Amino acid sequence: MRNALDTFKAETQNYPLTKRRALLTYGTDFSAPRIDLPDTQLFQTERGSLARNYFENKLELLNQEYQNLVELAKLNEALYNANYNFVPRVGVTYHLYRLHTGETILSLIEPERWDQEFLGSYVYTADSVWKPLEISE
Repeated sequence: MRNALDTFKAETQNYPLTKRRALLTYGTDFSAPRIDLPDTQLFQTERGSLARNYFENKLELLNQEYQNLVELAKLNEALYNANYNFVPRVGVTYHLYRLHTGETILSLIEPERWDQEFLGSYVYTADSVWKPLEISE
């Protein structure tokens, strides 16, 4: 069983050369319209530049996320190394202080109620990660 393309090819084989040329999608003699090839160099430089910018921005975002993760890891190390006499509960706000002796301590006491050097407030999460709490004044 022949499809339409095979039928078309078979029929056009018997056409004289002038009729076959008329069916072509491109010019076959010098009086035919000029064929302009697309400027692929321009496309490559423009789109390549856009793609490069995209990847540079993504890399910058990843680097920023990495830096944030490193800072969070250092903060968690400091909080886990602080002194406290309780088991932290998920979702509870704790406050980090530096005592006059230089020792760091984690406490439930709010900064307004204790005269020690306040270092920050943190929430213990279900992932066992301490996250800083932004206190609005």
